[in-house]
Amino acid sequence: MASREKEKKILSNTVYTMGGALLMNGILQLIVYPLLNRFMGSDQLGVLLYLMGLVAILCPSVGQALNTSRLVVRRDYEVTNGDYNILLLLFGGVGSVAALIIAHHSFGSPVEVLLTAVLLMTTVFRYYGDVEYRLNLNYRRYFYYYMVLSVGYVLGFGIYLLTHNWFLVFLAGEVLALVYLAVTGTVFRGFFAASKYFRTAFERGGFLVFSYLITNLTLNMDRLVLKELIGSLAVTQYYVTSLIGKTMVLLVAPVNTIIISYLTKREENLNRKQFLTFVGLGLGVSLVFLLFAQIGTPLFVKLFYGDLYDSVKNMITVVNITQILGLLSAYLFIVVLTFTEEIWQLTLQIAHLVIMIVLVLLFAGDHGIMGFAMAVLIANILRVLAVVLLGLWKVKA
Repeated sequence: MASREKEKKILSNTVYTMGGALLMNGILQLIVYPLLNRFMGSDQLGVLLYLMGLVAILCPSVGQALNTSRLVVRRDYEVTNGDYNILLLLFGGVGSVAALIIAHHSFGSPVEVLLTAVLLMTTVFRYYGDVEYRLNLNYRRYFYYYMVLSVGYVLGFGIYLLTHNWFLVFLAGEVLALVYLAVTGTVFRGFFAASKYFRTAFERGGFLVFSYLITNLTLNMDRLVLKELIGSLAVTQYYVTSLIGKTMVLLVAPVNTIIISYLTKREENLNRKQFLTFVGLGLGVSLVFLLFAQIGTPLFVKLFYGDLYDSVKNMITVVNITQILGLLSAYLFIVVLTFTEEIWQLTLQIAHLVIMIVLVLLFAGDHGIMGFAMAVLIANILRVLAVVLLGLWKVKA
């Protein structure tokens, strides 16, 4: 009976976490971005996506990494809110300055610089904030958190129609979500009260931040590289082609949070048979998602970005396989992280980034956007193989 209740709870938590991700991404991808494309045009949307690419690289790298690190570190150390709030300010602040320097040529005014800085920091805290509900396994409120975020984006688009300032679309959502968190949670209380384990939190969190930074850099490299090599329109073309696959990657992220939340509460680590079971499950789900992406991507592009379909249709399959392999490796990384040291994840991420950069430089110059897609595909295949081999090496017999 107890086992059945536990299974029901895990299923319920999975529904809540995936529901929150579906709602948030549905609002963004089916309403906000297509409407912004209609009002701004594909070329200007490319500039927006470039700046939001920097947000997508920095903010989850700091927020999600410290979120996950706190779940892992709590097994052995009595860390406090203040430990991680200070780290959010430290890593988020340094990262924001770096992002502003990188994007300096994309700003039209000092106001845009200020709005970008505010957006970066609020989004860092929002990504971290859901640790409140993960620590307590309260996934109903986790869903409400992302529902409030989604409502904020819709309200923000209304503000955009009045002001023509697209930054306010995203700021409205991030701020509203943090207000909800402040009302329902305690994770930001005792904001600067650090514990004696702050150094441990800094060291272990720092490893994950750097590792996540590399992961998110590889996931969003298209927005940075394509703008520099080809132009803003190429950013939009690759973005809309990869959107279905990337959305499914984001859907798996909440499932990963449940996996690590429960596995880090176990007294024993996984054995080889259990690890291979997780690998098999990941492969099976990935194949289903690939089939869905192959059906959904052409329909999505035709429906919401019809003017771009002819220019992207030939690379849909390559891009979808690439995104699904990214999904699979992210899931496997989370499983492996529960029984091995963070340094291994960091090492593989660095190797993956270096390989991807080399392949992109070799292929994209002569073959354009399709060469870029093939380079990322090869790099992701090697990444999945490396994670599986690491898991088999480190797991118990």
